[in-house]
Amino acid sequence: MLISVGVTLYRRQHAVPLGEPIGASPTRADAASCYDELSDVVEGLQKYLEHSHSLLGHYDADEVQRWAETGSYWRGQWKALGQRCRFEQHRGDKTWDEMPVLHEELRETEASYTKEIQRFGKDLAPRLDRLRARLQRIGARLAE
Repeated sequence: MLISVGVTLYRRQHAVPLGEPIGASPTRADAASCYDELSDVVEGLQKYLEHSHSLLGHYDADEVQRWAETGSYWRGQWKALGQRCRFEQHRGDKTWDEMPVLHEELRETEASYTKEIQRFGKDLAPRLDRLRARLQRIGARLAE
């Protein structure tokens, strides 16, 4: 049972490739497999980015840690997909030509969004907390 728990925890933190690397002559089934995995990575990014909204209400160190772990896992999935599907090696087919572009745009989107959320957490979240505290003090004085 301890081994099962350990494997589960490891998989939550480390993305594991979903299959063998695609060879030099990919088949249509290989393309479909990479497409399915790419779709999962797109969905994972969307969930990761949506979850960041919980960070905007107030600063919570545990919530920030969970969000950071989710991002780390997503980046692992993204990397594993790129390694397995070898997008940079499969050229000349319209389907294969579009997948590496999407794959790279996902990384750029995640990096940009994460940078903005970190900036918010560092610069704006403390300011919003101070504004809320001031508003509560004003409300408390008015209630007296």
